[in-house]
Amino acid sequence: MAVIGFDLDGTLVDSVADIAGALNEALAAVDLAPWPVEVVRDFVGDGARVLVDLALQAHNSDVDVDVVLRRFRDAYARDPIGKTAAFAGIDDVLESLREHTLVVVTNKPGDFARTIVEALFPGRFALVVGADDLGCHKPDPWVLKEVARRIGAPVAVFIGDSANDVAAARSAGAYAVFVTWGLRPDEARGADVVVDDVLQLGPTILGLLSAS
Repeated sequence: MAVIGFDLDGTLVDSVADIAGALNEALAAVDLAPWPVEVVRDFVGDGARVLVDLALQAHNSDVDVDVVLRRFRDAYARDPIGKTAAFAGIDDVLESLREHTLVVVTNKPGDFARTIVEALFPGRFALVVGADDLGCHKPDPWVLKEVARRIGAPVAVFIGDSANDVAAARSAGAYAVFVTWGLRPDEARGADVVVDDVLQLGPTILGLLSAS
């Protein structure tokens, strides 16, 4: 039995619409215009504080990041799964890996991540951690090492949709699997395997495990 790690946003779930809704509510509270979902997509991936900071920078605003961050978190906490859904086929992927230990490691705040995972993937994951749970975020090499300490075994394969995920996997000695249906399809450099089709994800992971 191996430990298999997954990123959340852009890898397991499409959550950008809910993130954008909460962000735009927070921006409206400080009299700033909303950003379209496709623009917000480029802000996502490095945690909530960076999300808000990038949104403010794009407005050339000097509004305090922490003020908007608190409003964003409050807005997002009210309904983090309103429009968020698993990518088609992900449930089948997780079922194919049921004999292994599955974990979610995200730069999203942990409480939001656990709410989403418990709602969409009940009972599938042994551990769900966010950047605030760990005190640092991907690609910090400590992230997956701390996850391994908590689980009691190293992460063998890590799946994600960004350069942060690839770097985190590499630094932990895990296979890096990159999926192109997520937020950063152009950041696959350095991955061991690039997967374009959800239906191929399960067989790809199992193939890596059997080869190791």
